[in-house]
Amino acid sequence: MKIEVLGTGCYNCVKLETLIDEVLTQLGKTDVNVVRVDDEKRIRHYISQDEIPGLLIDGVLASTREIPARETLVEWLSGVSVPLTKKRHIVAFSAGRLFITAVASL
Repeated sequence: MKIEVLGTGCYNCVKLETLIDEVLTQLGKTDVNVVRVDDEKRIRHYISQDEIPGLLIDGVLASTREIPARETLVEWLSGVSVPLTKKRHIVAFSAGRLFITAVASL
């Protein structure tokens, strides 16, 4: 399992990392590595800066902007349930006009 916290080290990012560590310890999953992604370009690949903290579980965007409840994290990290993927509109600009080109699951 690969867990990534998208954020720059703000209070909520650190709080999310701590909660994830506590849940992993509770579940006895000591071999899982939690990585903070603080590179702004990589964060923007998934979310905008105003949506941090973001949480990726095995490459799937599980949450943004808020810290999931402990019970929710227990379900996600134990495999009881899977996070719903966030859907985003892919937009394109052409000749000063905005076009919505598709809806993608991240």
